[in-house]
Amino acid sequence: MKRPEFKFIILLLLALTLYIAPASASSAERTFSSSVSPSQEFQVTVNVADYGAAGQVLEKLPAGFTYVSSTLPERAVTVNGSEVSFLLMTEKSFSYTLKAPASTGTYKIVGILRDINKTECPVLPNDCSIIVSQSSSSGGSSDSGSSSSGGSSGHSSSSGGGGGGGSAEPQSNVETKEQSQQSVTAGNHIKFEFPNGVTCIRYVEFDAKKSLGKITTIVEMLKGQSKLVSSLPDGTIYKNVNIWVGSGGIANSDNLGNAVIGFRVEKSWLNKCDGDVSSLALWNYDKSWCKLETKKVGEDSTYVFYEAKTSGFGCFTIVVPDKKIEVKPSNSATTASNNVKTNVASDTEKSTSKSWLPGFEFVGAIGILGVVYQVLRRKEK
Repeated sequence: MKRPEFKFIILLLLALTLYIAPASASSAERTFSSSVSPSQEFQVTVNVADYGAAGQVLEKLPAGFTYVSSTLPERAVTVNGSEVSFLLMTEKSFSYTLKAPASTGTYKIVGILRDINKTECPVLPNDCSIIVSQSSSSGGSSDSGSSSSGGSSGHSSSSGGGGGGGSAEPQSNVETKEQSQQSVTAGNHIKFEFPNGVTCIRYVEFDAKKSLGKITTIVEMLKGQSKLVSSLPDGTIYKNVNIWVGSGGIANSDNLGNAVIGFRVEKSWLNKCDGDVSSLALWNYDKSWCKLETKKVGEDSTYVFYEAKTSGFGCFTIVVPDKKIEVKPSNSATTASNNVKTNVASDTEKSTSKSWLPGFEFVGAIGILGVVYQVLRRKEK
């Protein structure tokens, strides 16, 4: 075979290899204030993952909303009427600013993430509603009372069910909520307390690495599973809660550290579900559920008190693991188990070998290679 013809086949094989691109499990989540004032400008943050070498977020804006700006380069954004396209290369998160319409009402933003393979997934949550209301304000509810703790000042707290604030959770799923405001100054230990006790969260504290000004922390105790997660960890669930610290993604490792969440669990509930006090844990959701380091710090006649270390905020759940009953197998059972494992391993090997076989496109490509090879053989003759 001549060298040019050999190079041609090598290049064709390389092209076919690149053609079979691995599938990715991309994801996107959107957060913003659930309630704004008419004509108010507000920020939307989109967190993305696993979209490959490049991706694209397409957002469909509600009627009357106006795109203002983005943290992405100007050349990466395309505005076509109510549709805005964001080109992504290495970004894990970006924000853009919208202006609300002058008319009040409830609106919905929908969008998709398109990965390098042109596979599309929705930007969560699917039902992303925003309320434009005359009574909305960026600071949330009015202050009621004040105190200071941990080197910070300007603390205030208010409570209630539903309402505005920086939550992405549909307020129809919120049972009760409480919020607390603090001035966050670099080098101080900050503690947000929730003295009204309308939720199971008692306090949130962390070390401030940067000065962030006066920010609001919102705690939401939910009626059921959060609409922002697709599933829950195994075990018996005590409460599902959301904790939102500030807005625009400021609650990150660059701005704060050594974050701790204090919460309480009713003793009557633990007794009713026969829960192990020491095994109960707080879990945090960040694309998947992660069990946090949780310890008991005290108790009274009604509650057991816990603390959990966390690296982030958002969706949480309090879980007691299910008890597992272990049965020691007999010798015959062990032998049968080994046989089953051997058969499963054999089947797995067969399945694995089959999983490497591409689809019809690759079979067709092999046929093309065969034809090319025959043509080249005839030329040699």
